[in-house]
Amino acid sequence: MVSGVDVTITSTVEEMAKQIAAPVDVLIVNAGYFPNIHETMTDGENPMNFEEELKQIDVCALGPLRSVYALHKAGKVAEGTLVIIISSQAGSAAWRFTQNKDNGGDYGHHMSRAACNIGGVLMSEELKKHGIPVVMLHPGFNRTDMTAKYSHIWDIEGAVEKEVGAKRVLYEVSQVDMAKTGQFINCEDGLQIPF
Repeated sequence: MVSGVDVTITSTVEEMAKQIAAPVDVLIVNAGYFPNIHETMTDGENPMNFEEELKQIDVCALGPLRSVYALHKAGKVAEGTLVIIISSQAGSAAWRFTQNKDNGGDYGHHMSRAACNIGGVLMSEELKKHGIPVVMLHPGFNRTDMTAKYSHIWDIEGAVEKEVGAKRVLYEVSQVDMAKTGQFINCEDGLQIPF
């Protein structure tokens, strides 16, 4: 086990890559940060917080990019490695018009996940010629510390225990091959999520 890795600090990610002995079969990048705030443009009690927004983008969007880059550069991501990026349907521009329609807000969270998704798409295009599929997975709504601020709607929205969410993710990972590279998949039903 490699400890002390902070996906916002390049040197720690590079050190992690050095400590891995051989190319990995499956790389799951699960970098996430969603602070207990609700940023809005119009509610004075929930103002914008640009520092937190930048931190979310650094962790959720640049974190996966830093990690995959360091591991690829160190030869630990090679032909046949499955690169899995845990994202969220919160980053789907199309989905915003369906879920929580007319609400807006939480700019950092949604923007960081949209940036994560396009990063994954770009990686999938570049790594395709090296036989490395890259897939973004939405694990579904899980009962975690990060979603605890929404615990009042866990039952209403069908949030599952993290063990169930993890099994869903692992099932979708087992389905990944080059034909799926660049896809954004919902682990709740196996369907593609629109970008």
